[in-house]
Amino acid sequence: MPGAGGSEPARFVVDESSFDFRGLTEDRLTDAMDEFSDTLDGLRGTYTVSVSPWWFDAECADGRDLHDVLYEGGTPKAGRDARLRMATLMDRCPPWDPDLPGLPDEVTMKGEESHLALSVGYAWWHAGNQRHVGCLVFPVPGRRGWHLVSAAGPKTAGPTERELYFLAGAHELPEFWRSLFVRENVREHDFIVRAREAFPGLDFAESLTFRKFDGGYGQMRDWVIHVLTVVNDHFSEALAMHSGMAANIQAELGRHGLTLSPESTNTRSKARIMRQRDVPHEGEVYRCEWHAKQEPNRNRVHFSLPDPRLGGRILIGIFVDHLDTE
Repeated sequence: MPGAGGSEPARFVVDESSFDFRGLTEDRLTDAMDEFSDTLDGLRGTYTVSVSPWWFDAECADGRDLHDVLYEGGTPKAGRDARLRMATLMDRCPPWDPDLPGLPDEVTMKGEESHLALSVGYAWWHAGNQRHVGCLVFPVPGRRGWHLVSAAGPKTAGPTERELYFLAGAHELPEFWRSLFVRENVREHDFIVRAREAFPGLDFAESLTFRKFDGGYGQMRDWVIHVLTVVNDHFSEALAMHSGMAANIQAELGRHGLTLSPESTNTRSKARIMRQRDVPHEGEVYRCEWHAKQEPNRNRVHFSLPDPRLGGRILIGIFVDHLDTE
């Protein structure tokens, strides 16, 4: 399980300082609790999500803490099932280690005063050690994505800014994982594992290797990430929008700075050559004819069409300098 086990800290924490229930009607608060619980439950199915050992003491309304609202049914009011489910899920999350040396209690974000945010301080501490911990927030208007957070620790000469990632829904996870390729300088042997998290619309052949490119991993990684981003986010939509017309698809995706195409009619006419584009994967064979090009005659990423055998995902089948065309 990513972010679990061994000595690794959790990859996600619940930001208890985001539980601001002020001004929410009972129906709106109930819906927000259900939405938060759905996201937390989904995250916990794959990752370890930690909480502050004192999360239930966090103030969620003037003079009211989470324990009052979730367990006692105090104001602000919310539906009984929603608040008890949220309390149960929070109780099942392991607490993070409060004995890490130099954990800050208070943090400051741009445009805000310094405030108590223990789990954000925990994430800030780990960011200083080149490990990014995502902060799950309550789904009310507020911070999302990467934000600068300032705090002070024993190894800092006064307040130090570090970027942290805040999310409220599972749809925000790919941006987090994609950013970590550079932020954590993901190593070659970890690339495909991370790519599966960062690009949920893709699958990856077991035979993929950066060593078949003209250029090493350090030279090729960022371009490959760009290719995977565009293919994951836009290829299926462009394919449907343009009814499979290759020239129109090429123009559409060219707007995202990517040069790609299927094989030419001449290459397609050669069965032996086309078999180089056939990729075995999990007992099936997929034709990976479409390809992104780094340069006209150098470096290709070959991929399949969306395939029902993969649940509609696209197989990234070949990393290569160039396949035969003659």
